Amino acid sequence: MTLDEMRKVISSDPETKNLNLLDIDIYKVFQYIQDRDQHMVKDGYQPVLRTDPYIEIVYRPTKEKAEELRRQKIREHLKFYDSEVYIQDASLSRFEVYNEEREKAYKLASDFVENYRKDKYIKGLYIFGKYSTGKSYLLSAIAQELAERNITVLFVYMPDLVRSIRQGMNEGNLEQRINQLKQADVLMMDDIGGENMSPWFRDEILVPVMQYRLSAQLPVFMTSNFEYVQLVEALTVNKDEMNRVKAARLIQRLKDLMTYVKLTQDQYKG
Repeated sequence: MTLDEMRKVISSDPETKNLNLLDIDIYKVFQYIQDRDQHMVKDGYQPVLRTDPYIEIVYRPTKEKAEELRRQKIREHLKFYDSEVYIQDASLSRFEVYNEEREKAYKLASDFVENYRKDKYIKGLYIFGKYSTGKSYLLSAIAQELAERNITVLFVYMPDLVRSIRQGMNEGNLEQRINQLKQADVLMMDDIGGENMSPWFRDEILVPVMQYRLSAQLPVFMTSNFEYVQLVEALTVNKDEMNRVKAARLIQRLKDLMTYVKLTQDQYKG
């Protein structure tokens, strides 16, 4: 095909007809039209014509490839403690906002994602609410948004953590497991208060981890069915004054680390 014939094809194509092309660019644009019309896809990438600042064919991922790359990035940066108990399709854009509390939760979550930097400390969130109010969904959404931004998140389901710590004692790698909790860029703990926690776990695991992260200014996120006052009772375990004081000290660290956010089941208030 001659140069003039290629130019005619280009000038009759809706996408390229208004381009002012040099002869040197004719073949490149013609080749793009052919590849586009043949729906050419190479390893999940499809051709796109870029005209600014100069003519070139670039390859962008298809919708399916883009989703695959997104999932891959999440897998690389979203770490788990023994089991992957989180909501994989959670997204902040799909978090339902239908009352002031959820608006506040959404704004705080979005602000954290947008502003987080390793050299700039921002408090995490303590997300309280009853069952099925979206606590775990919101936590999972924040985790995935951060992972997509190449921020490493350690996501912990609290009942699994208690079992994992016991396993670490049996396997002789307890310190390594605790250091994971201490040093993660962002630590997320889902369903605190829902596990069978001993005074030893509270005082020798949770308190040192929270104290370390508070001193190092490393963010923590938690979800719970308990408000702070209720959580004191849940963490007291043995219902004596000494244990209540120790539980209260842990709660104070949580308050220092996180902003309190409440989710309710009320969709609309008349």
